[in-house]
Amino acid sequence: MMIRRRVFALLAAMALLASACGSNSTSTTADDAPTTLVEATFPADSFAVVANADIGTGRSRILLGVVDVGGARLGSPDHDVTISVSPADATGQVQTAQGIWTWIIEDVFGLYRAEFELDRPGVWQAVVQPETGPPLPETGFNVVADTAAPALGEPAPLTATPTSSEHPFAEITTDPDPDPRFYELSLDDAATNGRPTVAVFSTPAFCQTATCGPLLDIVKGIAPSYPDVDFVHIEVYTNLTDPDFAPVPANLAPSVTADGWNLPSEPWVFVIDGTGIVQGRYEGVMAAEELTAILAGS
Repeated sequence: MMIRRRVFALLAAMALLASACGSNSTSTTADDAPTTLVEATFPADSFAVVANADIGTGRSRILLGVVDVGGARLGSPDHDVTISVSPADATGQVQTAQGIWTWIIEDVFGLYRAEFELDRPGVWQAVVQPETGPPLPETGFNVVADTAAPALGEPAPLTATPTSSEHPFAEITTDPDPDPRFYELSLDDAATNGRPTVAVFSTPAFCQTATCGPLLDIVKGIAPSYPDVDFVHIEVYTNLTDPDFAPVPANLAPSVTADGWNLPSEPWVFVIDGTGIVQGRYEGVMAAEELTAILAGS
């Protein structure tokens, strides 16, 4: 029964996330939120959920959301936690790191992140330990030897993407306030011109989570400080202006499919260096300081 309650709560939490789909961080506030999103403490029935899906061996970034059985999203930047991960078969070393709070929508809701060195594929488990009180129940996640999306150190797939020189914005983005700079270059050109590139795959209007608009907004806010970096937004869907358009697999952009970047989820941000190698990969959620830190060394 407890497992069924936890699954129901997870589904409820995901439904709440979906209710904010396409909302930009500048247009959604805590007053608009459909539930209590930030709690100072974790109730006894709270549990953690690994929020990213494409986790590979090596240095990997783990995202953890905390919810209760009623579906309320919990946590805050003032609520410190540590995160421990280990192989589920208990044969490996337990690694522990401080959980870093990361807003999904500023002052509304977010999750915790931490990086770990995952030395083997298979089933792993994560445990969230609040600053006070007992740890939350362990939660499992899968680690693969070869990720679906490009891994760190791999060449960026050279996929052509539409540009504003050939298409009006309405055909190539669902961002309600597009930054023209993000549509000047095709992604394959950007990845081969010798300059660093930040590629954002997102669909603000048709997102399956609440993260697409806010993530794109974060990157747009950073871009002016990096004039020597190319920024490319890749809309997840094509045929946007067709009268019968629907956000279905048939309308997925070629760049996100198995013939391109093979993205199992959205949104994503990738950082590509001047030689075309992936140096940063962020699934779902990214803090501004994560991107600026990697760009500082590019």
